[in-house]
Amino acid sequence: MNNNKMKNSIYGGSSGGHSPKNRKPKKWLIVTSVVLLVLVLLYLLAAYSRIPFIRDLRTAYIETAMSTFHHKWLATYFLPKSVVDEVVRNMEKELEENMVPESQLPPAVTPPATGEDVPPAPVKPPVTTPGETEIKDMGVDELVDMFYEIDRETIPADLDCHDLQVKDIADLVIRTTAGDVIWAIDMPNGILIVNVEGDGYKGKLAIVRDSSRVILALNDREGYGRNLNYLCKHNNAVLGINASGFEDVGGVGHGDIAVGLVLSDGVVYNEALGSPYQICGYDYENNFRMGYELDIETLRCAVQFTPIVVLNGRKYVNGTSLHPRTVIGQTTDKSTLMLIIDGRQPLYSLGTTLGECADILLRYDCYNAMAMDGGSSSSMTYMGEMITRTSSPQKGGRYLPDAWVVLGTTPDAEK
Repeated sequence: MNNNKMKNSIYGGSSGGHSPKNRKPKKWLIVTSVVLLVLVLLYLLAAYSRIPFIRDLRTAYIETAMSTFHHKWLATYFLPKSVVDEVVRNMEKELEENMVPESQLPPAVTPPATGEDVPPAPVKPPVTTPGETEIKDMGVDELVDMFYEIDRETIPADLDCHDLQVKDIADLVIRTTAGDVIWAIDMPNGILIVNVEGDGYKGKLAIVRDSSRVILALNDREGYGRNLNYLCKHNNAVLGINASGFEDVGGVGHGDIAVGLVLSDGVVYNEALGSPYQICGYDYENNFRMGYELDIETLRCAVQFTPIVVLNGRKYVNGTSLHPRTVIGQTTDKSTLMLIIDGRQPLYSLGTTLGECADILLRYDCYNAMAMDGGSSSSMTYMGEMITRTSSPQKGGRYLPDAWVVLGTTPDAEK
């Protein structure tokens, strides 16, 4: 036999069974095995690691999924039950620790002692027919007096703000002293609306000077709730946000049955529940009160939800879950704060944590505040227009059992 042929036969030459072509399946199998091993290791790292950064991301993911009505499977399907259960136990513990018998009222502001009676500030006479410059000057003075949150240096010199009632003015870049851009100025109704935004979220904060005009508007039909714009129009309200949670089995609730206490104009329409729900609402002196031991006979309107976001002037919640948010509260001077954060819209706003909501409110001197129903219910309307981007696919926003609305003082407030 030819020596070359013999070598090929013995050592696997071109006629043998171990050619480079036959080695390709083994290479593919090795690559696949390595990829699978890497994926398994990454999963184990994501599911069980105690590295703070990874643990925090995992916790945020689980909290976000488990605090929804019908997306819990995003956590329970992909992560070990023991890991999910640990996060849920911590969430329940935080809610228990959030329970408060009753919030405090802001400390009374007393004038400095001078030894003499201080006469009240003179009342400005009504503007009749002064010159254009005088109208502008008087308007700016009135504007800044009414809304001390406005940074006067950012008001355009040519802005005629006498009896000002304008919206969608973000392009003027008038800012608050906290740095947020103002979206609407409504002097007749005593309302200032600002755009709020941060890392991954956008929303709006309304400042309402007269809390006596904040009421709880109720659904007026059976079987289905009403959308927010209807609740505002039906009550001659200029501004509104959603309030109570409602039965939402499978995420297709009709918004007609509120969960927890519903009290409007001193009348109880739905009975209160126990922990973790807490009462919040306005007493007859228009103080915003919170707590599970509130005497509802002292309240003119109230609902139940959880958790408390700001308590007695301090941040009272953290959490890592990202959602659309609704929060209502009050400042030390008894102005009402209404905050809506949009969410579940990756290219616009993912949502935010309740801790970040507290930070926003505290920039505006918030003293007490509580979260309302969030998610696809979170929405704000002003002058008949939805001014936040609800994540609800339903035109006009979800049907609601009730809403916090601000009664208008202008004849066309309901339009």
